[in-house]
Amino acid sequence: MPGSTLEQVTRLADELPVEDQSSLIKHLANRLSETQEPTPSRDVFNAKDLYGIWRESVPDDLDIDDAILKEIRNEWTKEWTLVFEE
Repeated sequence: MPGSTLEQVTRLADELPVEDQSSLIKHLANRLSETQEPTPSRDVFNAKDLYGIWRESVPDDLDIDDAILKEIRNEWTKEWTLVFEE
């Protein structure tokens, strides 16, 4: 017997150009995702919107002042100046 089907397919795939190998992988991944029930580990391509996930956990009247938001976003820059001055 010449080997398993997987070994034969792998040998054939090795002969394909890299672009075709990539297309083959995408094709097989799509077929697999269509045949299997989604699970948290396989549901990577169907990520949920964070706003929808956190909507009920954050009060509607929560608001952050623009100046405070700018300070939060730029806080890390102060740390870089400390690192490079040493």
